[in-house]
Amino acid sequence: MKTKIGLTLIIFSFIFPLMATTPDSTVSYAFSKEKPYGPKGWEFVGNFGAYWGNKQQAAFYNGSKNNVNNINYVFSNYTWINEIKNKLSETVNRDSFMLSATPSKMKYSTTMHVGFGARYNFNEDWALNVEFNYAKLTAKDFFTIEVFPSFDNESHSYLQYPIFGSESRTNIQVGVVRTLNTTKKVRPFFEAGAVLTNTHVKESKIMIEDQPYNLVNIYSGNYIPNTNAQEYEIRQGGIGFGGYFGTGLKIMFTNFISCEIYGTLYYQQINLENYAGLNFHEAAMFRFVLSPGFFAAKE
Repeated sequence: MKTKIGLTLIIFSFIFPLMATTPDSTVSYAFSKEKPYGPKGWEFVGNFGAYWGNKQQAAFYNGSKNNVNNINYVFSNYTWINEIKNKLSETVNRDSFMLSATPSKMKYSTTMHVGFGARYNFNEDWALNVEFNYAKLTAKDFFTIEVFPSFDNESHSYLQYPIFGSESRTNIQVGVVRTLNTTKKVRPFFEAGAVLTNTHVKESKIMIEDQPYNLVNIYSGNYIPNTNAQEYEIRQGGIGFGGYFGTGLKIMFTNFISCEIYGTLYYQQINLENYAGLNFHEAAMFRFVLSPGFFAAKE
């Protein structure tokens, strides 16, 4: 919650400098008594903000035995297991271990959500909005191993090491926008529509004593050093569908320039193997809207 409140304050910090740039144009319009008219025809939009992915999909990266990318894949490889034993022997003076636990509450970090699009205004109240938004999400946590023999004065001894993964999401969304109080300079609006999401897994790894191990099987079989084992490009992820609803405020700077502060709730399918269900995801955004009439007015 604190992160979301902080982001909202950051978005507002971008608005006030923009309003203060030219006191004889933008600010004078924003506070003048001149009645603004609504936009007509096409407009261009650019947006940025924050995106929060649902933790249900973040479990794709927790390395559990039922996942396509699991820690047992590394621990069952003769070469890697001996390499790990050697590292543990050097660092903690133990050369025997077993997997004890994988993270149960893995979640995504807050990430940037940026994009662009176009809008067609049928009239002052209704518009069609088309956007392309991009986000790169990262999930991080720790897994636990038990080492043998246990350390002095301990019945069981455990060590934790990082586990992490990342993915990109491209949201292509098409929806309708309903704007209220169109005679005012500050106008509430609502929007709703459909979203197509392309998810692409970038990495899924663990780290033991500063040595990364890839949980994605990029070989045709087990990795064996000095055998010229061929690596393959593995594509994980895919296309998912869903819908979204958003609401916010539109601030008219001129008849051709406006900005919108809004929040969006997505109900979308993230196509990750065994985690492809529909879930809620959130975004808080700042959108800059520019009408082509702005350039015509300059001439």
